Amino acid sequence: MKIELSDRAVKWFKDELDLPEENKVLHFYVRYGGEIQLKQGFSPAFSVDKKDDIEIGYENNFDELDVVISEKDLWYFEDDDLYIDVDEDSEEIIYNIK
Repeated sequence: MKIELSDRAVKWFKDELDLPEENKVLHFYVRYGGEIQLKQGFSPAFSVDKKDDIEIGYENNFDELDVVISEKDLWYFEDDDLYIDVDEDSEEIIYNIK
């Protein structure tokens, strides 16, 4: 399992979500449904949460942006490498499986 963020994605998350902020992390988690499905019926999603509230299973830092996945969601991400970028036309986050 590997999570990569492009420089554009890091900038997007920082600008749109007002990160970095003390004790706040970009938290990727699993949701039901959605467009990109690493495992059938589920897709990745993100939120900004307090680091202390998450039982962290994966953690990485991209230019001072702390990215985490909780222990309970590792099953979803563990078999794939996920590359996160920004679509040039829509300026929205996109996920690519590597």
